[in-house]
Amino acid sequence: MAPAPKYDKETQQRMILNAAEQCINESSVTDFTMAKVSLLAGLSMGSIYKFVQTKEDLVMALAYESFTHTSSVFKQVLSLPLSTPERMLAVCLISPQKLKRFSFDYELQSYSTNEAVIKRASEFWTNKIIKSCDGCENVFKQALIDGIEAGELQTTPDLHDMVEEIIITGWALTVGYEQVLRVQQTKQIVEGTASLLTPLELNDPVIRSTVRLLNSYPWQQPITQDSLVRIEKELQALELR
Repeated sequence: MAPAPKYDKETQQRMILNAAEQCINESSVTDFTMAKVSLLAGLSMGSIYKFVQTKEDLVMALAYESFTHTSSVFKQVLSLPLSTPERMLAVCLISPQKLKRFSFDYELQSYSTNEAVIKRASEFWTNKIIKSCDGCENVFKQALIDGIEAGELQTTPDLHDMVEEIIITGWALTVGYEQVLRVQQTKQIVEGTASLLTPLELNDPVIRSTVRLLNSYPWQQPITQDSLVRIEKELQALELR
């Protein structure tokens, strides 16, 4: 009879992910090796490959954790006692540090959505990433639908089109703005003085643009300066800002 495994499956998975996180912190998302993960985890390569089939799978597994953490924060914010447009704006005002699961989240999410990485990863892990992304998007969709159905709009436009517009445009604004900041702050990133993890000011250009976007729809209660103060207080109460 074969000896019982030293660790159960869940414990081994956590050991592998913790080792992978350490490896990436010591090198990068692209340069870490499976052999080093095995060494740091104290597990055989056979045990590693029972959990992931490729190095890309391990990246996907970490990205899944990152997406899951981010989604949980979004759910918390989208449940705040605010109007629907205020909740949408609140997401933009969360401290970036609070959204991070790993120190290398930005690189991890970029790498895990790279076409070559997706093609090399196994179907199991790519499906988990797809489901996590869909789940996050559905959280926003449902929050908007609930607000509209509760009568927060003065008139009711095409529901599907409006929800899609707000999600896609809002996403493009925030993610695109982050990329612009990274380009603008290249020198500061090298020096270690970049402010990428600093919460956006209430009068930041991307916040003003998001307010303009949200207020272009006929809400019963458009976003005002008082809304911004109220949002900030709610986020501070949750220690998310």
